[in-house]
Amino acid sequence: MGISEMNIGVESSSSGETDHGVDAALVRKIDRRIVPILFSAYFLQFLDKVAVNGQDFSWTATAFFIGYVVAEWPQGVLLQRFPVSKVLGYNIFLWGIILCCSAACRGTASIIAVRTLLGVCEAVIAPALIVITSRWYTKVDAPLRYGIWYCGLGAGQIFGGFISFGAQHSSSTFAGWRVMFICIGTVNILVAMMVPIALPDGPEQADFLNHDEKKSIQQRLEADEVTAESDVRLHLLGELFLDPQIWLLVLLTLCITIPSGVITTFSAVLIHSFGFDSKQSALLNMPSGVVSIFATILSTWAIVKQAPRWLSVIGLLIPALIGGALLSFEGIGRPAGSLAGIYLVNFIVAPLAIIYNWVGANYNGHTQRVAASAVVSAAFGIANIIGPQTYQAKDAPEYLPAKITLMVVIASALPITLALRVLYGHRNRTRGTGGLEYRL
Repeated sequence: MGISEMNIGVESSSSGETDHGVDAALVRKIDRRIVPILFSAYFLQFLDKVAVNGQDFSWTATAFFIGYVVAEWPQGVLLQRFPVSKVLGYNIFLWGIILCCSAACRGTASIIAVRTLLGVCEAVIAPALIVITSRWYTKVDAPLRYGIWYCGLGAGQIFGGFISFGAQHSSSTFAGWRVMFICIGTVNILVAMMVPIALPDGPEQADFLNHDEKKSIQQRLEADEVTAESDVRLHLLGELFLDPQIWLLVLLTLCITIPSGVITTFSAVLIHSFGFDSKQSALLNMPSGVVSIFATILSTWAIVKQAPRWLSVIGLLIPALIGGALLSFEGIGRPAGSLAGIYLVNFIVAPLAIIYNWVGANYNGHTQRVAASAVVSAAFGIANIIGPQTYQAKDAPEYLPAKITLMVVIASALPITLALRVLYGHRNRTRGTGGLEYRL
């Protein structure tokens, strides 16, 4: 089903909101060009996650996210100084090359080295997609688009399961996992070659829009309090780091990503620990992607229907907490309950899309939006360093300490979400004329 068939470009009035007479045909035209590229970029980064047994399982993931965190600030500088679409495209290209090179790895050390380099390239994805979305869509229109491209995560889990299953059935003398890396890397390279050409850096550079359409988009964004300054303003960076909002978003990202990073990347390993073989584990992991997509679509639909973002986050945390309890206390001899727990914990994946949405909506201007995106993405990387290290080989096969940690951090996300609601509500009540209206 194509983007136009999904009718994602329907103007916001269909959900009871209006946005200064948005031209639905123009929004659909933008959707057809922009959204598939953003979805593809987010989808591809979840195809290459490798399940490794024992302690290697923790350290390959940790190495990836060390590279991710270290590169986050340099990548943010590149996004500030160069066209966002070009920076995105070049990183996807390098990422594809490195994935192909992964097929030549022999031993844990070489795998860790290439995973670290992959983390460096992937660090740009979320900040770039947040900036691009905010440059094309108003704060009313944006949530649906965030939700759609974020569904690439769940789609990556599903297709990654198929690829893993197929690779394990490969009759080639070339190891199945090597074939998998070469295929995924080649697809990345092909997509990367398209991105700088097909993805304009903003409406003004869009060759698929005429002058009146470009002007209409710019007027809508200006009316929506979206500024388009492209130069770096250092004093705004100082304001960003003194703002409690960014630290609450960082804490919430940590609490959400520690469990979601483990579940999205390593659920096949956990399923294997329930007594299933590797091929069965690959297939049984695919419903995790379905749950992730369902949770993202459900929360996105709620926001489009004017539900507060904070309430949507709470609604996603509750089933994730139930899943954590099932995973922790059902026991290794009860695979049905543990499997249900893994699937329910995947609800924790969806709130990150809402955090991205908050960053895009509640930071005005290129400088703070790029910096806030980089900070939140760095928190995402740090959480993914912490998460795998909670799963120690000595705790196999139950991994009980890690499962309890998972429950604690999910529960901790609840009061942090409420604190953000209080902060945004207070700022909206006290803002002056012309001040930024914070999206709850």
